[in-house]
Amino acid sequence: MVHVVEHADAPVNTYNLGTRTTTSVRTIADIVADEMGVDPEYEFTGGERGWTGDVPRMRLSVEKLAGLGFEPTHSSGEAVRRAARELLDAEPG
Repeated sequence: MVHVVEHADAPVNTYNLGTRTTTSVRTIADIVADEMGVDPEYEFTGGERGWTGDVPRMRLSVEKLAGLGFEPTHSSGEAVRRAARELLDAEPG
């Protein structure tokens, strides 16, 4: 977000913040469980497509952001792991 503020010219800007990779819900759950040191059992419902209104695959374009010279330094999975660690390490309250 800081990169956009420092490099975009318009007074109002809309950019997708993300990576060029994707991560499944299962992988996100595995990463969070690993960081928490737990081994949960998963139960998935909704079949292959998910529940009504679910988006089984989501990938937003980051080309506009790349046009400002920004390239993500972490993959989607690495970003999830970093966020989980930071949340777990944060002081409560």
